Amino acid sequence: MQSRRNIILGAAAAALAPNAFAQTGDLHFLVVGDWGQASEPQRQVAGAMAQVAGQGGARFVISTGDNFYPRGVGSVSDPQFRDAFEEVYAAPSLQAPWYVVLGNHDYEGSPNAEIAYSSRSPRWRMPARYWAEGMSAGGQSATFYFLDTTPISRLTNAAAHVPLLGAAGEAREQLRWFEERLAADRSDWKIVVGHHPILSSGNHGESPGVVEHIKPLLERYGVQAYFNGHEHDLEHLTEQGVDYICSGSGALSRQIDAVPQSQFAYADVGFASCVLGADVLTLRFHDASAAVIYETQIARA
Repeated sequence: MQSRRNIILGAAAAALAPNAFAQTGDLHFLVVGDWGQASEPQRQVAGAMAQVAGQGGARFVISTGDNFYPRGVGSVSDPQFRDAFEEVYAAPSLQAPWYVVLGNHDYEGSPNAEIAYSSRSPRWRMPARYWAEGMSAGGQSATFYFLDTTPISRLTNAAAHVPLLGAAGEAREQLRWFEERLAADRSDWKIVVGHHPILSSGNHGESPGVVEHIKPLLERYGVQAYFNGHEHDLEHLTEQGVDYICSGSGALSRQIDAVPQSQFAYADVGFASCVLGADVLTLRFHDASAAVIYETQIARA
């Protein structure tokens, strides 16, 4: 039996970017975060991702941020793009679009360089610091919202790593955009991706600014799931009809201490795989050997 540190089990249960996945059929995708080190643990997870992607036909990968450690990238020509991304995730099954959001460590370098890299890599997708993608899942409409949570986290978080010039204004502009889009969104599925956690059993805990400003919008407008990184673990939590899914152990892991909302938490490296269908989102967590360590289904309604 694994120790409590390693695994906690509960009841398993900007403008629009081009619409790359308008066809019908279930959406198979992977989610990984906090990975950019070119380390051996990252390579192990990448190998497991390649195996799962090859078996399930993953259509895309979502990165939940902190893409390059410890201080992001310096320019669009930074060798870390090659060393920690292209050469690590080189398997044929991972040559799919990667939808990438920014993390706090990415802000210690040049976020704009990560955006600009979209024009150099056929699979790196970051058209702006935040944006939305319309897709189809099992014949139902789905909207994925990719947020830049670092400025939002600093609206109330005085302990942030790096001061951001004009961060409060940027955050409020993004929040206005997000709420206006959600209010008008009639999609069957609404999935949100950000770096910072809203609920967490991890080392950082909840991000107060994101909790204050994002959580009420998820609940008000019927968002089914919020994916995040920042915590170096795998976790599934639920509250007020929203499922919170952390996939932030693409290269690093930290100790966990379960909160009441936690359904599952795992303090080791790994990633998530998902199948989004007409009525159900199937979530699986995988360890570095690709083994399924948790599986549950999240209903649309």
